[in-house]
Amino acid sequence: MGVQRSAFLLWILLMIRFGNSQRFPAYEVSHTALIGWTQPDGFIKFDCAGSYLGRNIIMTGARCLERNGARTDIVRLGTAMGSPQDFHVQNMTVHYRYQAEYYYHNMAIIFLMEDPQLVSGRFKPACIYSRPPPIPEGRVHLIGRDGGGNYHRTELDLVDSAKCHEYYSPTKKLKYGALLVCCMCARNPNVDKCASELGSQMQIVLEKNGKRVPFLVGQKTINRSCGSKVPGIYTRLSSDGHLPWISTVARMDFHDHDACIAKY
Repeated sequence: MGVQRSAFLLWILLMIRFGNSQRFPAYEVSHTALIGWTQPDGFIKFDCAGSYLGRNIIMTGARCLERNGARTDIVRLGTAMGSPQDFHVQNMTVHYRYQAEYYYHNMAIIFLMEDPQLVSGRFKPACIYSRPPPIPEGRVHLIGRDGGGNYHRTELDLVDSAKCHEYYSPTKKLKYGALLVCCMCARNPNVDKCASELGSQMQIVLEKNGKRVPFLVGQKTINRSCGSKVPGIYTRLSSDGHLPWISTVARMDFHDHDACIAKY
């Protein structure tokens, strides 16, 4: 009876801490961030995601920097691990080719006032998979929150550019359709809930010398990636128009995968 009661109390504790969210190994989500805005009443609203890349650098979507005329001022790390901590924004910059009327190059870098790793060792930066397609894994993982604020890790199938074009003929915001040069498409029609926030991470996990390390391959740009045959579109991080910009702005080298794995 005592064992059952203890198990029940543990379940209650986990539900209070994680809700309906999945729980993850720390290495999978120690870089996941939420992008927020302080409201006039002091409440902080989070509705975008981002990725911690090291030092004081957060990568997110350009469309995540402003809401109703207010600029983002808070980044929260650790929510997916059950131990959230907030960091103040110092500055930010958007991709030089980003135009608000289009979905292309929807990328931004946020500079925090502090280096999260110096505040707590539980925050680890993600690596970026810098090699061109194909991705070494048949499937990639989408990490992030659904509309109810619960975290999910969802396996997605990559959809080749020609197939993706069948779903995304040129529109006002996708003037050239789903271009492989800047974008990736992925889906899982068999899952009802997955990450819905802009900037959510598409990643793979590479293993070396007993270490398992997340490598970002894309971030969410448009549409759902689950519960529909229509694939979602992601910004492809390894493209020639994106990775050199990230490296230059962040002042980091993402081409040396072994050096990044060594951080873990």
